[in-house]
Amino acid sequence: MSKTSNETIIELKAVTKRYGFGDAESFALHNFDLEVKCGEFIIIMGPSGCGKTTLLNIIGLLDKPTSGEYLLNGKKVDRISSRKKARFRAKEIGFIFQNFNLIPNLSVIENVSLPLIYSGHHKIRRLKKADDILEHFHLREREYYMPHQLSGGQQQRVAIARSLISDPSIILADEPTGNLDSRSSHIIMEELRDIHAQGNTIIMVTHNPSLTTYATRVINMLDGEIDTDIKTVDDSELPHPGDPEKISVRILSKKQPVELGADSNTKAVFSGERATIENEKLAKEEPIEETEEKTKQDKKSKKKFNLAEKKIKKKAEKDKQKSNTENKEL
Repeated sequence: MSKTSNETIIELKAVTKRYGFGDAESFALHNFDLEVKCGEFIIIMGPSGCGKTTLLNIIGLLDKPTSGEYLLNGKKVDRISSRKKARFRAKEIGFIFQNFNLIPNLSVIENVSLPLIYSGHHKIRRLKKADDILEHFHLREREYYMPHQLSGGQQQRVAIARSLISDPSIILADEPTGNLDSRSSHIIMEELRDIHAQGNTIIMVTHNPSLTTYATRVINMLDGEIDTDIKTVDDSELPHPGDPEKISVRILSKKQPVELGADSNTKAVFSGERATIENEKLAKEEPIEETEEKTKQDKKSKKKFNLAEKKIKKKAEKDKQKSNTENKEL
């Protein structure tokens, strides 16, 4: 699904989701309006029971609204057949859940390749693609482990890999860091940031306000409605597929200059201990920063070496003078 950053891909108009009847009636969503543009990273917050998960289920075609309109790529969802919905869900929407939802009796690589079964891929092709994506997440050496043999952070990375196996354009994440410690949460959010930089649209539910720094838009929900809606990035600055903004960094040899893969306007060349950044608009040369601790250690080592060298020279001179004196006396 090729989209530019200014196009609306999801639109909800007066969407209501009602449960129960009469005195037992309750609303998960009430006259809910929302527009999502391609390349947005939306974080949705709010108290438990305010309709966050229901909203994700409706957007992900897992649930139907009681009333209102849902337009996906400009088409009304209620006019799309169940078969087409399932096909779209398999190819264009990736789901990440709080509880990982990995199948316990399947290995990591089998879990990741599972969505490709519904796309009709041959088993060898499925496993090859799963192997490639697991290498990206640094999990290739664990691809034949069972889920219970992994840490929580590793299981969530496997779940993210599984959600990306079909190259979806929309990622729906329901509390993806809810069961993780702060370090693992940071790793998962960095992975999601990388995914977003490639032009994917991400809609994520969380209770953690510190994660809003990753978002281009923050929505607070209350009682099935939008309480506040704040954009932190202008629509014109949103990434979209085909943007050559991201530069992958790898360890480089200091013996000879190496060019990093970049966009058509920018290239970075590393040689020795200096980095040269070349751009049509900007060209500058900067030393690679060293840590303060390493700099201090180097200075101390150099000072000790110089002192030792001076002591050796003095001792050699004294020995020479003493030898000359003894020779004269003889």
